[in-house]
Amino acid sequence: MGRVVDKEKRGIPFAVVEAKDMNQGVYCDDNGVFAFTGNADQIKTLVIFCLGYEKKEISTEILPLDSIIVELNTKVATLKAVSIKAKKGTPTEGVLGKSRRQLEYAGDCYRYYGSETAIRLNADTAHNGILKAVYVYITDEGDWKTKFRVHLYDGDSLPHKELTDTSLVVQATSGNSWVKVDVSSLKILVNKGLFASVEWISGYGNTQRKLQSDKNPEVSDYNGQVLGLTSDYGKPSKTYSRKPFSKKWIYYDSPDAQRKGGYFLNPMIYCTYTY
Repeated sequence: MGRVVDKEKRGIPFAVVEAKDMNQGVYCDDNGVFAFTGNADQIKTLVIFCLGYEKKEISTEILPLDSIIVELNTKVATLKAVSIKAKKGTPTEGVLGKSRRQLEYAGDCYRYYGSETAIRLNADTAHNGILKAVYVYITDEGDWKTKFRVHLYDGDSLPHKELTDTSLVVQATSGNSWVKVDVSSLKILVNKGLFASVEWISGYGNTQRKLQSDKNPEVSDYNGQVLGLTSDYGKPSKTYSRKPFSKKWIYYDSPDAQRKGGYFLNPMIYCTYTY
């Protein structure tokens, strides 16, 4: 057992405790508390991290047998100056991807805790701007109350550098609804587009049991909330995923798969920005 805290000894919600160079790890709960079990002969170093904080590595040889406290330092982010020349009057709002009016529900994305699904969203204009909000559609399957984390990345072909410098943990207030995540304070510059992702997270307040789909009997052993899928983003698919605690991104819906009309399933996510 242990706890991850900041300098004020406050628990850091949903920080990650990971075995170095291994795809094993756990999430802390809302209060930064975690329980990690593993083979001491194989796990030599634990890596503890969370967005907005500096990573810390701890040798398992020096860990106490009882509860441990790990303190993370706040990461000091030096933001580049952002200069956007706005037109006179009210700023114009653009969309990355397609708005909710254009995205039709076509299926469900069942995932496991620690899995992440990211989609490349292109800007609808040639104007530079500042990211305003991220919208994610959560269905009524599973446990829609489950908390999840939103990430933003740059990159053209694959998610690359993380653009978010803080942990964006949110949850739906009902099933079959859009969750709005306000990111205007992060001052993220929008050019041609970016990747937006949803990460399934475990922890306090989230169900720990494996779930069975009511709509699709062949789907079992998934966790938490279910992300809506759409075919409206078309081909080629720009959606990628990665397994729990893995660094490797792969296609979520393989571009080699046969799909009616050549369309592929992508998560129902879009963003707005102002210019």
